Amino acid sequence: MLEDNNTSKEELVIEIIENLDLFKGISRTVLVKLAKLFDEKIFSKDEFVFKEGSVGDSMMVVVSGEVRVSQTEETVEEALVVLKKGDLFGEMAMLEELPRTATVISNTNVILLEIRRVDFLKFLSENSEAGVEILLKLARILSSRLREADSKLKVFVSLTKWL
Repeated sequence: MLEDNNTSKEELVIEIIENLDLFKGISRTVLVKLAKLFDEKIFSKDEFVFKEGSVGDSMMVVVSGEVRVSQTEETVEEALVVLKKGDLFGEMAMLEELPRTATVISNTNVILLEIRRVDFLKFLSENSEAGVEILLKLARILSSRLREADSKLKVFVSLTKWL
C-alpha cells in the first residue's frame, strides 16, 4: 500500500518519519536505518488497533485515515481524541513495559507505520548521538501531553465543586 510506481516503500517511510517532530533534524543516514524498522499496518473502519490493558510494545504513526483514542467501559466508548495523518500514538510503550492506557480504533480505513520497542531501543543504543536527541524529543512530547491532561483534570475538578 505504501509503494507507488516511482518511490520505494523505504523512501516513503523516510518521507513520513522525517516530518514527525520526534525525528526532525535527524540525519538522512540515520533516518534510512530507522525507516527499516517500521512495519506497515492496515486496518478497516471500526477495527481495533489495540485495546486498553493490552501489552504496550510498539508506537505507531498515522499514514492515512484516522484513528480514535478512546476509554471504554463495558459496552460504552468515549472518544478522547481523533488522530490523523502524521500523528503519533502509543509512544509511552517505547519507555515502559506496562499495559496500554487507552483503546485505539480505526475511525476510517487506515494505514499505520509501527515500530516495536525492542527495535527502537536497539536502534537508540546503536545510534547514541541521534538516540539522545530522539529521547529528549520523546520526553518533550510526553511532557506536553501530561500538561494537557493536567489542565483538563483541573477543569474537571473545578466543575465538580459546583455539583
